[in-house]
Formats: sequence, structure tokens, C-alpha cells
Amino acid sequence: MTARGIGVFTIEFPDPSKIDYVNNQFNTLNESISFQYRGVTNIQTLSTKGAASGSDPYGILYVPDVFTEACKRNESQYVPANASRIANLPSDRNYALIAFAPWYSAQCTIEYFTAARTLSATKAFLTYLPGNSNAQPPVLNNPAWDLQDGGSWQQGNTFPTYALSSMSGNNIMDQLNQYSGNISTVPNGDDLSKIFDSTSYVRLWATVSTDSSGTLPSLWVFLVIVLAILIAAIGTTSLCMHIIQRRRRNALRQRVLNGEVDLEALGVKRLTVSQAILDKMPIVTYTTGPSESEKSPKAPAAAANLAPGVDAETGSKTSPLVRRLSAPTSSTTNGATFSQPTCPICIDDFEPNETQVRELPCRHIFHPDCIDTFLLRNSSLCPMCKQSVLPAGACPVRITNMMVRRERHIARMSARSAWSAANGGAPPSVSVTVSDRARGAFGSVGRAIAGRRIFSAPERRQSPPADIEMGTAQQSAAPPPQPVSSVPLAPPPAPVPVPAPTNSQDCEPPPTPTQNRREWARQRALDLLGSRHAPPEVDSIEQEESARPKWKRALNKVFPGFR
Repeated sequence: MTARGIGVFTIEFPDPSKIDYVNNQFNTLNESISFQYRGVTNIQTLSTKGAASGSDPYGILYVPDVFTEACKRNESQYVPANASRIANLPSDRNYALIAFAPWYSAQCTIEYFTAARTLSATKAFLTYLPGNSNAQPPVLNNPAWDLQDGGSWQQGNTFPTYALSSMSGNNIMDQLNQYSGNISTVPNGDDLSKIFDSTSYVRLWATVSTDSSGTLPSLWVFLVIVLAILIAAIGTTSLCMHIIQRRRRNALRQRVLNGEVDLEALGVKRLTVSQAILDKMPIVTYTTGPSESEKSPKAPAAAANLAPGVDAETGSKTSPLVRRLSAPTSSTTNGATFSQPTCPICIDDFEPNETQVRELPCRHIFHPDCIDTFLLRNSSLCPMCKQSVLPAGACPVRITNMMVRRERHIARMSARSAWSAANGGAPPSVSVTVSDRARGAFGSVGRAIAGRRIFSAPERRQSPPADIEMGTAQQSAAPPPQPVSSVPLAPPPAPVPVPAPTNSQDCEPPPTPTQNRREWARQRALDLLGSRHAPPEVDSIEQEESARPKWKRALNKVFPGFR
């Protein structure tokens, strides 16, 4: 309880032995006929021991008694002989008291504290250093307050201790010398005798005003204020970042639902197709139609030296069959016409009026076993044209802050690449960005670069059986030109002699070339797609998040934009 000021007033109260009732009411005398000392602010708090929070110390001023002869002789230099003592107050009443004494000797001050502790009614102790200065008293750790007891006096006292300036202390001590006798001997006693009874007491009353809110040191108050400001700033920043990230997630989700953004085509998130969506895609029978020779009576001159069933421009095998209720017989990319006679995944030809094919929304067809495994486990993009097969308005994953950050980074890189190409940077034919891939810049089947055809079919891991090329080898003496592909095809293995059967179970007829071819293609597709999952470099959001340190993940929850 730090003291802010002290007020000293003159009070009057009747002699308890002369009245037949308990009197706890004091009359404060007017300053025109009594002593009043207001606004003493140059005060120093020496000890707050025993100070009650929310209660200011108050009581009748008195000078405690010393009990050694040395202190009694020294006291006469600083304390007047008629100063108010405990003997000048009613002895049978426990009035609130405040002790008042000069601090001139360590031994005498200890005796003053001891005498004040013997009275339980003592609420506080006021002291001062002898002198004529009106300056603020020194702080507690000043040697002037050293009693050579290691500070044990603070623990021994049951009341707070406050120090006044030397001038204020001398002034109050002089008034205590005047207000110690009966009412007729105090200043203005004649006037007071006309108002009050001659047996009444007229004494000095002191009230110490304290600052209950100033319990913490100023440094701690400053640190608490700074900490509160930091917490408020962090909370406000975190709230703003959460609101911004929430709006960005909602905006990205809305763009995905509107079909403006394809997360997988951009390389943001690997998506798959659910079985419910897959069941809505039709399965039809691959059927034949008019041949290409019937459609066009005149064949190109460049195809005169090629065998029937070989495309004149690319050298790839063509089929004289067309599909009904399925994908169109050809798709155009960069001005070149390519047919789809086979399943692009297993590279197996479709059998007319027999093969069941699944048709995707982009009108490309595949074997159901091949494309179902691919869409359920690997990707939601068509292996041919890289278009999403998910229906419009579908967003199968929850949009996260990592997806938003990656999509914004891709958009910035795309805009930077477009600006570089428009301002004399890398030519557009060389600068291929992720956004070009999202728009289908690689074509529905592949992209012709330097006369080569690039397919999206997976790499072959085993060689086809020898009977696959037998049909084309017997049709023409000259071998047809092979299609150029970025994925090399292994040569067919040499025929292996089959040992004679040893029991009746081995005496089954050998499989036909068609069955052998179909079984090999189906097994190859299952081997390629059954164990192949999403590439980690594309679907790496969860891996990237789990690989981050824990403190970064915790900080990212507070600040969503933190990287």
C-alpha cells in the first residue's frame, strides 16, 4: 500500500469517564480555530507490512515512549517535553492510533517500534529525519534508514511505516506539543471552551491516503501493458489471417464447383473418381461402321506404297471400323488426324461387336477393367486428353490452406511466364506452363513434336506375345512402317518350345491367338495399374504438411499464411 499523502486535523471528543454512553464520534474542528495540515505529498513508503487493501490507516497521533536512559536524553533534542503521549489519551478506550517519532538513532528507533507494537490499536507509524529540508525522503535502501538489524524491523512490525520530509515532521511535532493538555491550554482554548465541555479532549488526528492500485512496481506495470498490447496485436493479426484464408478457400472451392479450376490438371491435388460417379459412365459395345476406303474414293498419293490399315501421315495402325454409341473414330490435334483403334492403356485392339468399352465424358473409350482401375486409384483425368471426368459442380476433397497457397503460386508463375513471353522473353513454343497443361495444350491424344507422337499410355513392362504381330505380317510382304512413340516397345520374344504334356491335365488345347492376346493385355493393364498409386510429387500436400516441424505446424494454426 503505497502512501500518496497525509492529512492532519484537529478533533474533539468527550472524556469517556464523564459520559454514560459509548462514543465513537469525533468532531473535526474548523481550520479557523484549530490546526490543519492538508496535502502532505512528499512522503516515502518504508514498509507496507500490515497494510490492509482498500483501507487507509487513520488514528490519533501520539509519540511512543522510549525506555533506556540514553534514548531519553537524546530524545529531548528532537521531541518537546509536552508532546502528546499515550498517557495524554483516555486509558480505558481502544481508540485508533498512529505513532509519530523522529528517526535520529538506530537504538531509539527500535525502542519506538517496540513501544508502538505493544498497542494493538496502532494503525501506522510516521517518522522523519531531523533537519530543515522539505525534499522527498530517501528511499528504503538508503543508509539513513539502516537499523543494523538486517531489516528485521520490517518483519517485526505489524503496521506500515511511512516517512515525511524533515520540515513536515518538525511542524507536526510542534503541534503535538501544543495539543496535549486540556481544552483550555490548546490554541484558541477560550473559544473552544465556549463550544465544548471543559473536560473534552482536543487532539491531532492523521489520515494516510494510499494507492491500492499501485501494488506492482512501475516496471512490472510497463511489462504487463506491453504484453497486453502484443497479445492484442497477435490476436488481431491471427483473426485477420484466418478471415482472409477462409475467403480464399471459399473462393477456390467456388471456382472448382463452377468448373473454372481443375485441381488435378494444375498439379495442386491428386483426385480420384468414386464408384458412384464411375457407374454413371456408360458401357457400350464397340461396333463396326463404313471403312475409310468407302468414305473416300480417292486415296492420297503418299499412301500408295503403304499397306492397307496404316495411316499415311503418321505411320500408325488404323482400323477400318468405327464405333457406334461411343467415342468418334478420330480426334484432331494440331491439324493431324489420329484414330483410336486400341485401348490407350493396355494397347489392345477393340474387337468389333464383342469388346465392351466404357465411354468417358470426353468421348474417349477404354476397356472397363483398365479405365476403372485407373480412375479409382490413380487419377480423375482422362489418360488421353487430360480432361477431368468428374461432373460439373463436384469437389470431392476439402479445400485447405496448402491448396490455396499452391494454386496461387501456380497462377503467379503462369502470369510471370505469360509476361515474359509477351515482353521478348522465352518464346511461347518453348515456355510451357502448368496453365497450358490445364487448358489441354497437349492435345486429346498426344502432341506432335518434330514428327513424333507422344501418348499418355503407361510404359510397357513386359513384351507382347509373338502372335500380336502375326496378322499384319501375313497381310503384306513389305513390313508396314512402325508408329513412332516416346515409349519404346520391346521386340517380341523368340518362340519357346513347349514340353510335351506329362499327364491328362496338361492335354488341353492351346489357347487361340485372340485369347492369348486379350489375356496378355488385360494382365498387363492390371499389373501396371494395380500397384501404381498417385505420384508423390503431385499428391504431396499431406506429405509436405507432415514433414514440417511441429513448431511450424503450431504456428501455422495461429497464422494460416505462415510458410
